[in-house]
Amino acid sequence: MAARPAFGAVLRTYRRGAGLTQEELADRAGLSVRAIRNLEIGRTERPQRQTVTLLGRALRLSDTDQAALLAAAGRGEPAPPAHGRCELPPDVPDLCGRDQPVAALTRALTTPGTRAALVSGGPGVGRTAVVVHVAHLVRDRFPDGQLYADLDQPDRTPLSVDAVLARLLRSLDVTDPPATRDERAARVRAELAARRVLLVLENVAHEGQVRPLLTGATPSAVLMTSRRDLLALPGVQPVRLEPLVEGCARQILVRLVGDRVAAEQAAARAIVDACARLPVALHIAGAWLAARPHRSLTDLADLLTDDDLVLDRLTVADLSVRACIATHVATLRPDEQRLLHQLAHLDTDTITSSTPAELCHPLATAEPALRDGLDALTHAHLLTPAGPGYRMNPLVRRYAQEEAGLPRLRAAR
Repeated sequence: MAARPAFGAVLRTYRRGAGLTQEELADRAGLSVRAIRNLEIGRTERPQRQTVTLLGRALRLSDTDQAALLAAAGRGEPAPPAHGRCELPPDVPDLCGRDQPVAALTRALTTPGTRAALVSGGPGVGRTAVVVHVAHLVRDRFPDGQLYADLDQPDRTPLSVDAVLARLLRSLDVTDPPATRDERAARVRAELAARRVLLVLENVAHEGQVRPLLTGATPSAVLMTSRRDLLALPGVQPVRLEPLVEGCARQILVRLVGDRVAAEQAAARAIVDACARLPVALHIAGAWLAARPHRSLTDLADLLTDDDLVLDRLTVADLSVRACIATHVATLRPDEQRLLHQLAHLDTDTITSSTPAELCHPLATAEPALRDGLDALTHAHLLTPAGPGYRMNPLVRRYAQEEAGLPRLRAAR
């Protein structure tokens, strides 16, 4: 039997035929220049099949030439079938009031071009539910896999870029990850460019965590959530989630407790208001009622009118409105947290266009810095633009009052 040609010589022939330098081929394939050099000089004689496939795609080889390159590497056996790994959490069957963001995200992920979208929104607004639902809707468009990663660590601190890359390379079945961060990022991009994969990344803390993963126009797509607006990710479709409209908020209660809502409509409205129309809060309220069929909606509405106890009441099992708000507040700088506390202790939920000037004295904050702080709280979804001013969610306001433990200040009315 004739000996197979040396892989390095075959690779060098194809590279030169494509008019590429070793550096250019490395960049296209997501490999290091050292790896290309070691392959061509024979230091690495039998590369992994996955590496050879990446090289063939980077060289734009025909099927015949790709087979020849695999044979030279001793990897001529048939490729294992794609397993289409699915790491998605279970779908949310009763998503309510999110038709517009779902449609926008579906378009962003299935339209040719840069397929990337970011869902942001305030605490308890249901970012995860929307993203997981959309991922299940489009999963058939990404048969090579649907990967999922939460970029929070258990202590809610952000994963490092190195940890994110390592996690994704494992999910992509890369067994020979490159040595440096830049090379690993390039390898992830190359893998995504060579496949049809949906990548779902939850709780992105800052642009630097994900910028190395964004690949431009590829068959793959990236769907992200963040507690903050991420303003420096060009080409990414932003979708902001707001609290539900009243009818949809009420519908969540109907789905959870049925006809009891129609029997106590005034109490149902009071519960919706106390929950600030947040899906997480409404599911907690519905779970409380479902577990207590002998208690009325009026009973729960009365409990939720106590400002000092409302966050204690909006907790069941592992769901907690207080915990949702805490993770958002933890993303703020110390000066931004102080401003949130100070604003929360004003006796109003609404900050008008004239309020900053009026607050400069009691808050001991210069007006330009105050307005910058208001913008920062808005990007963190702890304030909402409202006409010429801002509005603070009453549950966020109560949490900030609790956290600061300061007496309330009176805003001019």
